[in-house]
Amino acid sequence: MSEWSTRDDRQAVARAEYEHIMTTPSPDPSGAFIEAGVVGFVFGEMWRRGVLTPRDRRWITLTCVGAAGAITPIETHVYAALKSGDISYSEFDEFVLHFGTQAGWPKASAMQMYGMMSMYKIAEESGEQLRTHDYELWAEPAHDSVRRERGVAAYEEIHGVPPPPALTPFQGRARLDYLYGEVWSRQKYLTRRDRRIISICSAASAAIDEEVTDHLRAALTLGDMTSAELDELVVHFAVYLGWNLGRRLDDLLCAITDPQIGH
Repeated sequence: MSEWSTRDDRQAVARAEYEHIMTTPSPDPSGAFIEAGVVGFVFGEMWRRGVLTPRDRRWITLTCVGAAGAITPIETHVYAALKSGDISYSEFDEFVLHFGTQAGWPKASAMQMYGMMSMYKIAEESGEQLRTHDYELWAEPAHDSVRRERGVAAYEEIHGVPPPPALTPFQGRARLDYLYGEVWSRQKYLTRRDRRIISICSAASAAIDEEVTDHLRAALTLGDMTSAELDELVVHFAVYLGWNLGRRLDDLLCAITDPQIGH
C-alpha cells in the first residue's frame, strides 16, 4: 500500500524533502525531468529511504557529482552540504584532498573552488565574517624506508590484508607511501568509513572493478559498513551516476555478499 493517497500529497512530501536537503526552495514541477525525476524520485523517494546517515549521503553525492564534473550539481550540492551543517568546511576540505587522489587534482580543484564560493555565500547570507578554517598538516618528512613501512601498515589496517609487492614507482611512492601512508592515515576530519564511501564511489564512477571489489570486501570484513548500507549506497550512487554504472556496482557487491545473485 502506498504511503500517499494522492499525487499532490506525494509531490508535497517530495518538495519538502528537496528543501530540507538542498536548503533552498523547491523548483516548480515545470516538466517531466523536474516533476517525476529530480523532485519526485530523487528527493521524494531516494533521499528519504533511511539506512544511510545524511553525512553518508553527502559524501556519495559530492563524490559522484565531482566525478561527473557536473558544474551546477557541484555548486548546489556543495552549498547544501555546508549550509545544512551535515559537514563542516574543514571536513569538506579534507574530502577534497581524498577525492583528489581518487579522481585527480583538476576535478578536486573544481570542488575546492565551489567550496570556497559556498562559504563566502553562506557568510554573506548570515552577515558573519568568514573565518579561517582549521586543517590537518601534511605528515612530517621521514626516511623512505619509514614512509614505506607506514604505508604498508596503513594498507593492512584499511584492507585487512597485506598489500601486493610495490613493483613500480606508482605502486610504491604514489599508492603505498602517499595515498595509504599519508592520506588514508589522516584521521582528524574524516573517518575510515567516510574515506571508504568516497573511495568506493570514486572507483565505481570510473568502473575500476578491482578497486571497487577490494573496498567493498574490506568494508564488510572490517565492519565499516553493513551489507544493507552498501546496498543503499548502490541506490544512491545510481541516482547520481546512472543506472548503468549502478548495475555494475550492484553486480560487484552481489558477487561478494550473494554469489548466486552476482552470477
